[in-house]
Parts: sequence; structure tokens; C-alpha cells
Amino acid sequence: MEETFILLRPDAEDIQAIVRVVEAMAGRVLLSFPPCVVVALLPAERLDELRTNPATQLVTTEAIAADRLEAASGATRVALATWNEHLGRRLKPPASSFEGLSWDAPHHLAPDPPPHIQEMLRRREQELRGDDG
Repeated sequence: MEETFILLRPDAEDIQAIVRVVEAMAGRVLLSFPPCVVVALLPAERLDELRTNPATQLVTTEAIAADRLEAASGATRVALATWNEHLGRRLKPPASSFEGLSWDAPHHLAPDPPPHIQEMLRRREQELRGDDG
């Protein structure tokens, strides 16, 4: 199953017609943004069939090209940009909650240094104190 962005033609009669087509293809509608967009899970082998549907303008599982995004307006542009954002979040590894924190950030402790560094620091402390062991 592929997460699929479906953009309807401006002259498409009804978003419900595409919802019925998706369900007939053993797909599942995840989101509808009337009057022009549906996001659905579809079997990959059925995507070409949906692309030939006269009501569809665009059927894709990939990011929308920048030139197509810039050419769109209003609700369609918002939907296209949102799809691209969604794909960007889905494909990007999650950021660490510690990323960007300084070592002395409030309420956080720095990680312990590796064991060989801890041992070196202990020896250095002993040298500075004048301890022999």
C-alpha cells in the first residue's frame, strides 16, 4: 500500500466519486480536502489505473515539483505544500531532543566521558594533588 496524493481536476463533479473509486480499488481514504484533494492508501499496482481516471489531475506518491507548486493557488497550493511537508517529515530522521543544547543547559547533565578519558582525568587529578596512588 502506498500513501498517495490525488489532485482532482477543477471540473470534477464530486470528491465522493473518487472516494468510491479508491475504495473499489481496495484502498482507504486517509484524508479528504474538498473540493480538490484526497490522500489515500492504495495498492501500488493500482496507481496507473487511477491516473487514467478522467477526474484526476495528479496522482503521486512523491513530492510535488516546485514549478507545479508555484503555479497553483489558493487551497490547491496549500494542499500541495502540505503534502510536501508531510513527505519531508516522514523521510527525515527524527531529531534528537538534545540536539542543539549546550553542555551546561539547565536541568540537563552532560554525558559521562568514555572510560579511557575518565581514567586519564583521575590520573591527572592525582598528579595535581601530589598523590601516588
